[in-house]
Amino acid sequence: MFSLFKKKKSIKNTFEFLGTDMHSHLLPAVDDGSDSIVTSSFLISELAELGFNKLITTPHIYTDFYKNSRETLEPAFQELKSQIGKSIPDIPISYSAEYFLDTFFEEKLKNKELIPFGDKHILLEISFVGYSPILEQTVFDLVMQGYKPILAHPERYTYLGKSFNTFRKLRELGCELQLNINSLGGYYGKASEEIARQLMEEKLVSYLGTDMHNERHLDFLKKMARNSRLMKEIRAYEWQNSELY
Repeated sequence: MFSLFKKKKSIKNTFEFLGTDMHSHLLPAVDDGSDSIVTSSFLISELAELGFNKLITTPHIYTDFYKNSRETLEPAFQELKSQIGKSIPDIPISYSAEYFLDTFFEEKLKNKELIPFGDKHILLEISFVGYSPILEQTVFDLVMQGYKPILAHPERYTYLGKSFNTFRKLRELGCELQLNINSLGGYYGKASEEIARQLMEEKLVSYLGTDMHNERHLDFLKKMARNSRLMKEIRAYEWQNSELY
């Protein structure tokens, strides 16, 4: 006898091929991401179920909105660590930051206040409404000081969609690019999805991140995990997440 109900496809370990998620907002109550340790524990447990075996969480440091520093982030991180093995699976978790490129970033760089991850990687973001005139100089300055800059979600800067030479130049300067996974499923709109796909076609991106903020992001990620065709395309790309530590 055939069941009247279609068996739900298992998505456990779907993203095991990536291993490391290097962009998320999982420290409790420090930015627009997780609002509590309960939410953080839930999201991390779900990411582990999906196959991520290491998390580098990157709360916003944005002077006008999130005046974070190591002093504000460390207590939240210690609270999170206290739940590992309890409400959170026993997987490696560390933190860095997603730095908005504002006028205070140069000061943080000069004063050695940056919080890098891996081999001195620094995650940067710029405005969604206009290109930052200091981005290329900042990338140059970071590289000269031994850092390895990564531009977060370039596909979301849709004003650059017809200016791919900007992305190519950033790569030449030593800035790597990181896509948001959900962009490839259309979460941020068709324009971002098309830019993401072109960046992949030209082999301009190196990393794939969840940019996990909340349960809505998680639900969409799970929806993508059930799309076999889409996941086959994503797996075929040579992502460098596993090289991060």
